[in-house]
Amino acid sequence: MSDQPPYTSSFDLARLSERGVELPLSPDAAERARIAAWLGALELPHFAATIRLARLNDDVYRYEAEFTADVVQACVVTLEPVPSSHSGTATRRYRVAAKPSRRPQRAVEIDLNDDEEAPEVLSSSLLDVVAPVLEELALMLDPYPRAPGVAFEAPKDEPIAKESPFAVLAKLKTPASGKAKPRK
Repeated sequence: MSDQPPYTSSFDLARLSERGVELPLSPDAAERARIAAWLGALELPHFAATIRLARLNDDVYRYEAEFTADVVQACVVTLEPVPSSHSGTATRRYRVAAKPSRRPQRAVEIDLNDDEEAPEVLSSSLLDVVAPVLEELALMLDPYPRAPGVAFEAPKDEPIAKESPFAVLAKLKTPASGKAKPRK
């Protein structure tokens, strides 16, 4: 997987109304091929998502997505295609960082329940709405897919040498033949 996203769709949170918005995503065949390559899969025959964005307060937003995907991966033993279907959700909270100004800023408190995480801080109001869905899909994939009925058989162990390496080295040492002659 590379760091560059294979498919993006930006939404400007500054334009989000109080009612929120629902965005359907359905990439075309070329975009699905780039996503499959990014995932390390053979192909991605189907991928669709519905993203809902809502404004919680002036600078905090809720992101909810539901997605379905059909992914074809290569079997780690035989390299045969292994199809799988996935569906899931992604939920995030974002806060747009305030632009620096010369006026003194007042502190804004965000009420968080104990079970909620702090919102991710965005440097601008532009949000890539596809990235969280692709992250969740990547985490769902089997890292070692196997075709049905295929089992990995480990190679047979080679026989262990009966002699230690030091014993072999000792055999290479030639015994001194006689005494050395003194030099004159």
